[in-house]
Amino acid sequence: MSARILILSGIQLSTNPRVVKEADTLAGAGHDVEVVGALLEPFLGERDRVLHRGKGWKYTELIDAEATHPGARLGWLAARARRRAWRGLNARFGVENPNQLGYVAREMLRYALRNPADLTIVHNPQGVWAGAELIRHGRKVAVDMEDWYSEDVLAADASRYPVKSLKRWEKYALRGSDFSTTTSSRLSEALTLAYACSAPTVVYNSFSLDERKSLDGEKRDRRDLSLPSICWFSQVIGPSRGLETLMDALPDVDSLFEIHLRGRSTAEYRESLLARAPDAWRTRIYFHASIPHADLLPRIAEHDLGLAMEIPCNRSRELTITNKLPTYLLAGIPVLASETEGQKEAAGLAEGAIVIFPAERPRELAAALSSMLSDRVRLGVLAGRAALAAERVFCWEKSAPVILGEVARTLGKASRSQARAASVRTSPK
Repeated sequence: MSARILILSGIQLSTNPRVVKEADTLAGAGHDVEVVGALLEPFLGERDRVLHRGKGWKYTELIDAEATHPGARLGWLAARARRRAWRGLNARFGVENPNQLGYVAREMLRYALRNPADLTIVHNPQGVWAGAELIRHGRKVAVDMEDWYSEDVLAADASRYPVKSLKRWEKYALRGSDFSTTTSSRLSEALTLAYACSAPTVVYNSFSLDERKSLDGEKRDRRDLSLPSICWFSQVIGPSRGLETLMDALPDVDSLFEIHLRGRSTAEYRESLLARAPDAWRTRIYFHASIPHADLLPRIAEHDLGLAMEIPCNRSRELTITNKLPTYLLAGIPVLASETEGQKEAAGLAEGAIVIFPAERPRELAAALSSMLSDRVRLGVLAGRAALAAERVFCWEKSAPVILGEVARTLGKASRSQARAASVRTSPK
């Protein structure tokens, strides 16, 4: 059954790969798919265009930070000013509003109401609010909880963010949605318990096995091939990501190796991170710029070990499984991961390719690094297990049928809000 499906993202394609994979899958199944987002970082504009180019789905940007036309430019400046003003009101008076979630929450809702779809799938906090409102209008809605958004707010931002309201919007959206998805069984269980909703279906943050075709066997990052090499990546290299624990572990490791960190970073943070490392290590720590996702897998594959050092600083970080673990496994390298409930879940499914260490414990991290990197034979065995875990569990080929099944089931029945309305009309007086 072909249908019109609207996917509300509210952020950029290049920072939201889960949306791109979902759109590809649904369009490939014959659905008429449109993704609604925004261009917020001009330097990422070309990456967004490359991701959408030649695809079988439509992409609509509600805001364009690259725009030079006066009207479009004014729209971007007004959105920034609106968000800043509402966040200031929250910090000063505790006034909560969906405009505090991002730049296009209300614009997404208006667009969805003007452009009706057979199913609307919402992502990210702005999407959750828009989804709740669409449910009130009787629309069929699916909710993707890539993180537990209301539980993923840093303490420094909590006074400007509508945390209490977001919890209510999450509860309403999850209880009223026609289906929901999330990134781990542990997060699904927690959301079900917290909101008394149907259990969200688990869709891991994985990628297609076809991406292995990009592996080029080259060593572009590494400098000294006689040394083992470890890698870590994220959109941003910054605090609260476990990198300080890595630097603090270095005095206690048994042998030297290369450290490669990839993502956007400031000179100040790079200097502060290097200052924590012993002198002998500083020339073996390399910073690499962020690159498009299509170029990432070959650069990860040239290393011996991937790091996933999530800090369980809130419930979301404790329970979710980020895209690091499946990406490392797809690249065919084993993983050293901090002990969170989400990462322990992944380790239990990963054929032994994920080794867990206690989060924020430098000495335990040092012992794990020394043990793994000193045994090249073991690393080779674990690399094989990593590739096997990707094939058996952590690949998009396993996730796509799950999404397609949920969509097919939903399109074949009335929305939950429509069913409730019909029940009220037909119930005895």
